[in-house]
Amino acid sequence: NHLADLPPIVPGGQKAKDLVDSSRLQKLEDESRRLRDLIAEKEAVARRSRREWDRLESESETAGLRAQLADEHLRALNGEGEIGGA
Repeated sequence: NHLADLPPIVPGGQKAKDLVDSSRLQKLEDESRRLRDLIAEKEAVARRSRREWDRLESESETAGLRAQLADEHLRALNGEGEIGGA
């Protein structure tokens, strides 16, 4: 019977005692809110770090391609092209 867990009916319409301690519940809610805020802050830091990482990675790839292009251009100017280079 699913009603067996419920507290008995209080005669005279008096208010029944709380089933859960409200101060403990409030503490748990405060702790939950604090942890959610902490997680949100850590995720924001992680997102900023990831954006910075992606930006630096992109700059590194761009610098590598520029260096490769400059090297190829210098080889072409020195006559070390695809045809008959030493």
